[in-house]
Amino acid sequence: MKSEVFRFLYFLLLLSCISSFVSEFHTKDKSYLYADVGMTATATQEKDFLSTYLQFWKSLIFESGGKTENGEEVYSHIANRFLSTFHLAIFSLLFGSIFAFGLSLCATYFRSRLFYDLVSFSANLILSTPIFIVAILLLIVFFYRLEVFPPGGYEPGNTYYVVLPGIALGSRIYARMSLYLLPEIRKEADSKYVQLLQTRSYPWSHIVGKEIFLKVLPVALILLVLDFGSLLSGAMVVEEIFFFPGIGKTLYYSIKSMDTKLLATLLMYSGILFYVLNRIGFYLQRFFSGGV
Repeated sequence: MKSEVFRFLYFLLLLSCISSFVSEFHTKDKSYLYADVGMTATATQEKDFLSTYLQFWKSLIFESGGKTENGEEVYSHIANRFLSTFHLAIFSLLFGSIFAFGLSLCATYFRSRLFYDLVSFSANLILSTPIFIVAILLLIVFFYRLEVFPPGGYEPGNTYYVVLPGIALGSRIYARMSLYLLPEIRKEADSKYVQLLQTRSYPWSHIVGKEIFLKVLPVALILLVLDFGSLLSGAMVVEEIFFFPGIGKTLYYSIKSMDTKLLATLLMYSGILFYVLNRIGFYLQRFFSGGV
């Protein structure tokens, strides 16, 4: 436990230094904003890194992250967009994992080589296709042609608005999970344990739906935890295409508008979130492998 605390503190120190440096470096770039309009930026006094770093922590702890360029509190701004990102992340995980498990188990249940190859092909095709193309295709089919889902936006708690961006993100989860599950499920299906169950007249549906499923579930859960961390950190491309008000779009806005307070806080948020979920995945792996 002590080693884990020190590991986190070392990580936090490094992350805060990087976030503080990026925000200060980004501030210096603002002088270029005035070049096209014939104006000059107001001269500011240069601060040493230690002063900037201490001011960064003061802003994080005592000033709710400071103010955005629009005058909104940074923490409040991020919190308002976290719920929509969380909603999108949950939908994407459920969509991707249900299809990955369902199709992979069906390929084994029906003992179909063709089914297996089709699932494998679809997974490879999705991973080799840029996500913005998948998003645009979804808009063309479901919004423009079928007119069944909105092209973007979000209403709190309304899953209707997360379907298209959720499918776009969930398709990547489906693809990655399928490429892991297909060979693992096949290996379990050919194992001596499964052969023993068959000799004892266990139904094939029970073997596939319970015994094999439970064998491959632990590692799949670890992969899902890691994907969850990535999704909660925001998906800039998808959120921008669907003008979805989430963390990814906010990160894109902070970079585009050079909103240094918002950018630095988002870097801290994303880094800590990703670190925590990765460590959870690490301990889950140790737990399932009998290491703890």
